[in-house]
Amino acid sequence: MTLAQERAEASERRALRELDQERTARQKSERAAEELRSELAAARSESRDAAVAQAEARVRLEAQAAAQADRLAAAERAQRTGSELEAVQAELAAAQRRAERAQAEAALARQLLAELRVAPREREGGGGRRRKAGPAPSKSKRWRRAHS
Repeated sequence: MTLAQERAEASERRALRELDQERTARQKSERAAEELRSELAAARSESRDAAVAQAEARVRLEAQAAAQADRLAAAERAQRTGSELEAVQAELAAAQRRAERAQAEAALARQLLAELRVAPREREGGGGRRRKAGPAPSKSKRWRRAHS
């Protein structure tokens, strides 16, 4: 063979080798691209799943916050009601004490009046005009009698 023919064959073998290397490189790059597409799809799926989970968690937390706000409002209403109840109970106790005091004063006044009615009769010998039993005289009548 001639030198030119050998060179042509060597050149052809080199060209075939380069074509084979390019084909192999293309196949590798296509496989790598396919793997990257798969990884990208998986990452997008994970991202969607994470976004959905985050949205669900946010909704759950917002619901819990709303429930806590409702409980707080109810507790504040109960506290106000409790405070109002305590105030009303204090007012009631004070009113009961005033009523008891007034009843005691009224009983004492009746007792004193009864003693005062009995005492003049004893001094006069019991011979005075008797009054009919009835309600005690009003304050103005008692005052007029006392200051006449």
